[in-house]
Amino acid sequence: MAGEAIVAAIVAGAVLPAIFLWWWYWDRVHVRVRTGTNDDDEAAQMFIRVLNAAKETLVVHDDGDKVDGTVYEDEAVIDAVRRRLAQHEALTIKCLFNDQADLALTRKMRTEFPGQFQVWYRNGPRPIGDIHYKIADGGTVGHLSAHGHREPERNFKLLDCSGAKRRTKKSVFGKYLNAFERETSNPTVAVPAGQPCNDG
Repeated sequence: MAGEAIVAAIVAGAVLPAIFLWWWYWDRVHVRVRTGTNDDDEAAQMFIRVLNAAKETLVVHDDGDKVDGTVYEDEAVIDAVRRRLAQHEALTIKCLFNDQADLALTRKMRTEFPGQFQVWYRNGPRPIGDIHYKIADGGTVGHLSAHGHREPERNFKLLDCSGAKRRTKKSVFGKYLNAFERETSNPTVAVPAGQPCNDG
């Protein structure tokens, strides 16, 4: 009996947690990751790639500053967004920008697709160490990047979770999506386009 109790304790204390960890993390093999540094042209291509994975939501957080080469002034990006919104009437694109700039994409899409294209502006200074993201359909595909303000080159990570389970998508992108919802619902942090913004 004592031996059986010891075996049971070993199983409960070591084997079962190992099985649980394997069950929880094995799905990560279905997450495809690409990392590197991109310039404006590649940033536009990656924006379109994430956009084309979106059928329900595309969440965007970026500086949104009006600089040469920005994706938000790129005609190929604007045309791609226009086509995607026209093809998928249930698709909503939500953007949170640090800068309140007059960008061609936001100006045109808010006019053409006012119910589908929504914009908020940060009500304060750009956060230190800000991570920018574009995330399709709650984590199917997402692009993360980090760079200084107005820097043309960006360190990026492109994550394709299209073959992964919902829990894996949530573990990869959940903190960014939660931050987006928290910040856009708090008027001390962000205000909708068209309202006065105190950018500090």
